[in-house]
Amino acid sequence: MAALGPKNSNVQLLSCLIDEEDTGDSEYRFLVDRQTVKYVTTAPGVFCGAEDDRTFGPILLSELLPPFPTGNWNKGYVAKDPQTGQTAFIRTETVRLSGVESLWHPTKLDVLEFTQKEWLRQRVHVSTHPELGGDGAPVLVKLAVWPWEVPFMETETAIYRQIDGKGIGPRFLGHLTEGRDGRVVGFAVEWVEGARAAGPGDLGRCREALRRLHELGIKSGDTNKHNFLVRHGHDDVVLVDFELAKQNCSPQELEAEMATLESSLADVSFRGGVKPIRE
Repeated sequence: MAALGPKNSNVQLLSCLIDEEDTGDSEYRFLVDRQTVKYVTTAPGVFCGAEDDRTFGPILLSELLPPFPTGNWNKGYVAKDPQTGQTAFIRTETVRLSGVESLWHPTKLDVLEFTQKEWLRQRVHVSTHPELGGDGAPVLVKLAVWPWEVPFMETETAIYRQIDGKGIGPRFLGHLTEGRDGRVVGFAVEWVEGARAAGPGDLGRCREALRRLHELGIKSGDTNKHNFLVRHGHDDVVLVDFELAKQNCSPQELEAEMATLESSLADVSFRGGVKPIRE
C-alpha cells in the first residue's frame, strides 16, 4: 500500500482575513488540486499557536487545519468538534456565491491561469497571461477576493463599460472567472507602465481627465491623487479605481467633486497608499 503524502499537500492558501484577537471568525480562500477554489471559515480559538502561523500557508495547512474533506463543496466551517474536542470540519456545503453580472466584454479568462508578478494589494496584482499582452507583457488584475467585495467590482466593471474607448481609463481587457466555468470575480486592464501618481503640478491635466469623465455624467467618487496616473513621457492622465463611482450624477454633484481635486492632489498624508498605487 502506497504511503499517504503530507496532510493537505494538494491545497494552497490564496488569501486570508483573520481576526487578529481571535475572538471572531476568520476567513480563508484556498485552491484545491490546482483547479477548485474553496472558502473556509474558522471559529475563534480553534487554533493554538502564534498569530503568524494562522496566515502562513505551510504551517496552517500541515499543522493547524484538519484534512480537507473530499467532495464537491465550496464552503466549509472549521471548529472544535463538540464530542471529541478536536479541530474538525464541522460542515461543508455547496452554496451559490455571488459574482459580477455586468458582463459586456467578449473576453473571459480564468483567474487561476494568471501568473502573478507583483503584489500591490490583496486583490490587486500585476500579472501575465498567455492570451493577454503577448510575450509575457504585464496586465493589472483586480479581484473580488471575498463575496462581500463583489458589489464594488460590479460598480467598477459597469463604469469601464461606459468609458471604454474614450481615453479616460486604462484599456479593459476582459472579465475574470474563478475557475474555467466559475463565477466572474474581477477583470484585467492595461498595466500603465512607468506611471506616477499625480501631484499639484498636474492640476490642469487632472482637471481635463476628470472633466471627460464628468461629461458622461459619472462621478469618480474618490479624487485621491493615486487615482490619477501620469503616463511616463506623456501629457495625458489616466483615471483608475472606480469602485465608488456613481453614474447619472447631477451637474451640482460633478461640480462639487471637481472642487475637491486641487486639495486632493496637494495631500501629503499618503492616503490611498504608501507609494503610488496603480489600480
